[in-house]
Amino acid sequence: MLRYLTKMLVTRDFERAGDLIESLAKSCNGGCASILLQYAKRNGIAHIFYEALLERGLANNKLAKALAIDADLIYRRRKDRDELLLNLVKVLEENGFDYVVFKTFNDLGIVDVDIDFLIRPEEYWRAVNAFLREGFKPIDDLKKTYATGFMFRGNPIILDLHTEVTVLGASYIDTDKLLEHRVRIKYKTESGDSINLYVLDTAAEALARVSHAIIKEAEIKIEDISEVLKASEKCPGKLKKLVEEEKLIPALQFFAMKVRNELGLSFQGINGIRSSFASRALQNMAHGGEGLPPYRLPRFVSIATLFYKMQRRKQVNLVLKMMNSLKYRRNAAHIGGLIVKRLLEHYE
Repeated sequence: MLRYLTKMLVTRDFERAGDLIESLAKSCNGGCASILLQYAKRNGIAHIFYEALLERGLANNKLAKALAIDADLIYRRRKDRDELLLNLVKVLEENGFDYVVFKTFNDLGIVDVDIDFLIRPEEYWRAVNAFLREGFKPIDDLKKTYATGFMFRGNPIILDLHTEVTVLGASYIDTDKLLEHRVRIKYKTESGDSINLYVLDTAAEALARVSHAIIKEAEIKIEDISEVLKASEKCPGKLKKLVEEEKLIPALQFFAMKVRNELGLSFQGINGIRSSFASRALQNMAHGGEGLPPYRLPRFVSIATLFYKMQRRKQVNLVLKMMNSLKYRRNAAHIGGLIVKRLLEHYE
């Protein structure tokens, strides 16, 4: 039942998803409701369930009342994110930075713990000084010039400034490539303000999500699936070209295999990509069984896809850069030692 609901959500079939949520709300006992609440909370989608029940006149349903608590937290976090976004874009636009915001918006309305944005490496210190002047407080060592974090006036959302998209300081997507694929949008905030800002186009956003999920986090989230499926439907040729140029073929193919095995969904538009040896070697690791996102992945998948990219780009020197970056990373403990160990073993 929840697997089918997940399929409806990631394919953005919100009408059928809402009908299923209505049916479950009317028929669920306490145990069933608890499972639904846990699923919604784990994926940050309580607002979708809650709004579906409101639209169907079920505001007083027990499930709706329980969902209202988590939905309200999401609405408050969205308001915090939008306030931070207003201040971020003000600094970037007034100071004339080339920038792009990424992995921040999605069709499911899920709000992450941070806002990610990318600028050119040579603009790093000018950007840092601009943010400091406006009252942003650094939460990382500012010498970590490939990525650093800020917070602003008690806002719980973190602002992550990137000059490279990295894992342990090693870039896995080209900065210039992402900046080439930015588009201007008008975003309306929860408070009714309009923000004109640069975000990634659909294909580049999918590329960023695939590589982040596979290489950096070893976890595929429900919003990642939705955004990558959208790109495979709307601009498959563009997505394939980006993946091939960035040497991320195994990452996309593993992502697609995992989603197919778990949810039975195919990425029809990208089937023409030639399978790499790395993709074939990882095939058995994409087996189904978990059923529900987020899907945790074997860390070896991250290592293998990073190997593939480094080999194709002849970037063995990145091993030392990754080792040096361990002292900066806020959450390096679970991956740093393993990645560096495997990289060194590979190149000995």
